[in-house]
Amino acid sequence: MKQKRTKFFAILLMLVSSNALALSTDAEQPIYIDSDSQNLDMTTNTVIFTGNVYLRQGSIRLNADKVVVTRPSGEEGAEIIDAYGKPATFEQTMDDGKKINGEAFDLRYETVKSFLTMTNKAVLTQEGGNQVEGQKITYNIDKQLLVAESDESSRVTTVLQPQTKQDKK
Repeated sequence: MKQKRTKFFAILLMLVSSNALALSTDAEQPIYIDSDSQNLDMTTNTVIFTGNVYLRQGSIRLNADKVVVTRPSGEEGAEIIDAYGKPATFEQTMDDGKKINGEAFDLRYETVKSFLTMTNKAVLTQEGGNQVEGQKITYNIDKQLLVAESDESSRVTTVLQPQTKQDKK
């Protein structure tokens, strides 16, 4: 289960880099969450962090206005993590030392399903300039399936840089 969480952000860009892996030690690190306030509801197994929320675990960095962590069944390892911002942003270092960055107004990660959903102006960028943009980006980590979708007013955009340009960055 910890390995699935490690891949939370990193595996998203397998589309553009077939040998990219999350920093393998991230899952072994504790999660730290700093915020202006925290509200725990033990009856619903929900913790709400608000105000300049900063989450870190190993090389993973997440910044948002609000983060909601829910355990619907009350079971550890079955969390749903929702992050909201204008936009919410994240960064993670891969084993090869390259960083990936993402942003969207809404992020959701379901740990049991190993499923990430980014909505509302979603953008994923790999160090070197490879990028995917869409109104919605979903990623099934176990199946390594990424889907980017548009809406009525936009299209999905993918930028794949030539290898020589990636090597220079």
